[in-house]
Amino acid sequence: MFHQKARKHLLTSGILFLGMIALFSCADSNAEVKQTPKKKKTELAETDQTNQEETDALLDNYIEQEWVEIEDPDFIKLLLDEEAKTGKKRTIDYKNHSIYFPNKGDSYRVRFTIRAKEDLNNDSISDYIVYRTSEGMLGGNANTNEMLLYYLMGPNNTILQQHEIVMSAPFSYNIFEKIRYNNSKLTACVIQNYRTYMPADAEDLKSTNLSFVYKDSNLYEESYLNECALAKWKNKRLFNSASEVRRTIEMHNYTELVYEKFATEEFEFSAEFSGCDNLNLVVEGVFKYSGKDPKYLAEKRAHFLEYLKTNTSLTKEFEIIQNYLLTHELSDKLIELDNFSFNLYSSQEKGKTTFRLILDQKKNPKQSENWEITIRQ
Repeated sequence: MFHQKARKHLLTSGILFLGMIALFSCADSNAEVKQTPKKKKTELAETDQTNQEETDALLDNYIEQEWVEIEDPDFIKLLLDEEAKTGKKRTIDYKNHSIYFPNKGDSYRVRFTIRAKEDLNNDSISDYIVYRTSEGMLGGNANTNEMLLYYLMGPNNTILQQHEIVMSAPFSYNIFEKIRYNNSKLTACVIQNYRTYMPADAEDLKSTNLSFVYKDSNLYEESYLNECALAKWKNKRLFNSASEVRRTIEMHNYTELVYEKFATEEFEFSAEFSGCDNLNLVVEGVFKYSGKDPKYLAEKRAHFLEYLKTNTSLTKEFEIIQNYLLTHELSDKLIELDNFSFNLYSSQEKGKTTFRLILDQKKNPKQSENWEITIRQ
């Protein structure tokens, strides 16, 4: 953790940079940020009086979000009650749609505002888009962030799906500005977060225009659907007969993120994958074993890879890994092959052993960094 002087210095630098960033606007996609006149302030979370001057400085530089606030006390209460489960000590203010967590040395306040209410999936039940702000001490710690949350609702005020778009956070990749919502489409100017990209000059920060729609049971950024090779992957699954599949939007570069689970008598499998043109995959196989017998572990690892080869949509890749390990010593180091790289290692915890395989395809070498993926280079 930072001591007080370092934290104060970081906050001051952040306010100055945010002030500079807010003077920029998105022009053409992938263009550098241009200066525009300062506009009205938008709504942020409530803050402590001790930091009011610094908060006002931030507020004065934010660009207005031209949305109306929609009243729905029952749904706001549902969100606040769910948020309250994340901390033992908290104070709920239903009237002001907020909840305060007085954590010692790390207090923060969360506030919800409904920005849109409509039937997004055509099931005759209203769904919601919610602006969630969380602000911690000094306005700049790990609990300070802004999000847009899509809630797909079921009968009796139940939440069937939740999708998150991170608008800003201390070390998120990007910051959202100029947000608009019209005809079921959300548009925004997305600017590189200076804390992550650390340019020598704020004018070096780049921006792009993005748009988001809910369709086919998921939230998508539209350029992903039109310009990413993985969007055209039919029946996008890893396991041929997964027992659980969940899809959402990836928080950093707005590709599609897929979670899968599947169990056999031998392993509990789980997988997570995303990407634009290049696939990033993490797959795990867990089994009950706390011993260290290398021969037994090697045998189980062979079963793990054999199952992946014969029961998934990436048969070719897993067969290449199998063949490589027949003639090479296994290590935790990254293995570079012709069109992909992989790590395969094991860990043990609480009587269980886990094989973890990380695979990265390299079909598009131009997409080696997060911003390059975001702009679909």
